[in-house]
Amino acid sequence: MIYGIGTDIESIERFYEFFDKKNYIEKIYTQSEIEEFNSINNSRRKAEFLASRYAVKEAMSKALGVGISKYFSFKDVEVKKDILGKPMIEYKNFVVHLTISHNKDNVVAFVLLEKEDE
Repeated sequence: MIYGIGTDIESIERFYEFFDKKNYIEKIYTQSEIEEFNSINNSRRKAEFLASRYAVKEAMSKALGVGISKYFSFKDVEVKKDILGKPMIEYKNFVVHLTISHNKDNVVAFVLLEKEDE
């Protein structure tokens, strides 16, 4: 059964300003995401990475129907990659479908949550 859907779009440009803001990075992103961010050498790709992960977290909060709140924080979700490099999320007892896309200016994330009938 579909539990919820969420989408978010972010401007890549605004994420360049966060490269050197350690407090911001540590507040929003998990340790694994920070390590992956730090391993990227291209500044354009770094901005895309931050924007896409942020969009996923926002889309997930919308799919859950709670927003970023006392029920869901940015660090509750970590984007991982499967063996083919496809982005994925493991979250509680949900099946999570995720897609991320970008163009020159923006990234968009779409999340669909499935849950077994209770």
